[in-house]
Amino acid sequence: MRRFKSQYFSTVLAALLLLTQTMWAQQSEKRPRLIVKNARLFTMAEGRKDVFTGYLIVDEDGRLTAVAAGDPPANLTAEQTWDAGGHWILPGFLSAHSHLWQAAFRGIAADKTLPGWIDGLYNQKASKASPEDFYWFTLDGALDHLQHGITSAYDFSYGSTNWGHCTGVECDKLTYKAELDSGIRFVHGFQQDRISDTDTPAMAMGRLKLFMDWLGTQPKSTQLLSVMLNGGTSFNETYQQAVAEKAMMDAFHIGNQSHYLEPPDTVAAERAKFKWFEDSGLLGPTLYFGHFIHPDDAILTKVAAAHSGMSWNPLSNGRLASGVADIPKYLKMGIRVGMGVDGEASADIADPFENMRTGLYAIRDKYEDATVMSPYQVLYLHTMGSADVMGVKDKLGSLEPGKYADFLVVDPKRFGTVFDPYASLVLIAGEPDLERVYVGGVLKVDHGKLLGQDYDKVLAESAKRSAATMQ
Repeated sequence: MRRFKSQYFSTVLAALLLLTQTMWAQQSEKRPRLIVKNARLFTMAEGRKDVFTGYLIVDEDGRLTAVAAGDPPANLTAEQTWDAGGHWILPGFLSAHSHLWQAAFRGIAADKTLPGWIDGLYNQKASKASPEDFYWFTLDGALDHLQHGITSAYDFSYGSTNWGHCTGVECDKLTYKAELDSGIRFVHGFQQDRISDTDTPAMAMGRLKLFMDWLGTQPKSTQLLSVMLNGGTSFNETYQQAVAEKAMMDAFHIGNQSHYLEPPDTVAAERAKFKWFEDSGLLGPTLYFGHFIHPDDAILTKVAAAHSGMSWNPLSNGRLASGVADIPKYLKMGIRVGMGVDGEASADIADPFENMRTGLYAIRDKYEDATVMSPYQVLYLHTMGSADVMGVKDKLGSLEPGKYADFLVVDPKRFGTVFDPYASLVLIAGEPDLERVYVGGVLKVDHGKLLGQDYDKVLAESAKRSAATMQ
């Protein structure tokens, strides 16, 4: 009997050992999704400013497993291997502040500052659009972002029941579907109602719960980075707006991006509302401000102490004559700074290269000093800086093992002699030089052409529907 038991346990142990070995063998046999070799790598990783020739490896889940100098292991194979031929690879840009739906309204209110521009876009046009319209508008903008090398964006959706035909959460649902269908990674910015006598905090909370419950029934996707609130405290005339936003953030463990201190017209009134951010508990590491051009020193000190951040949007700030944010001062004080291309209705093009140049030149003009900000610094803000304020710096913003393989390939042949690779990338590069765009190691844009998308159809639908708002 003992011999039988001994043989039995030996047999079971051998079977378990064989199963374990088989599982490990299967795991080790899983080939990477992609190997890119012979590339000039701008990793933007902390402490690694050097640009080097090397390779990167992407696993089947779309994450980087290796980013290193030299050649990949000779015996390693992948589903696809691509020789970059010395072309430049950098992380995909992140836009910390985008209104994707506004792509349908490029060039609107061209001679207006923010108040007149808001009237022309929101009151006269967008309020007439249907939830289905916003699907096509958002898809248009998301694809335009991807085509320009923006692989992740904070999307300020148009969803409040205070505006036009967006009752319930139908606009949010269709906007989410468009974000997902585009292939971009995104933070879905939920536009909560503005608190008033008729729109109570309880109603706003209920509407957010309705969307979050619906979202919980949807298939999981790594494209969705998070849900955050599109904060409206500075747009309302009641402290209850801030209190309601804080309650919603706490209930669903979400962050908040608030437009704040953008136009020069309302500086005094908006500064006076800063106390609302403090007293409500909104101020903190899960809050960042959009634009944030006109704070005083007292506000800056408190924002830095709270570890809050801001999104710098040079293209739209210049177009709307809103002013120049003092970014060197913010950084020196310890305020977290990312960059956004805003909406194509105010920035007109979702081009991060133009955004970086516009911002860099504006700052140098402001200081009358060419050393006050470098090309490397502004590139860092549009990658790791944006990832930081969006709450995803552990996933995106640099090329490092464990992060998503979202990256761009730039052909440097137009640059001529390269004296400083970061200077060439920021001061010269543009859409014509953008050769490839990858999200999760999957090629999304090849020499300007969006793959797997009928972009002509999207543009036609978007144009037709935006034109209908003029009637």
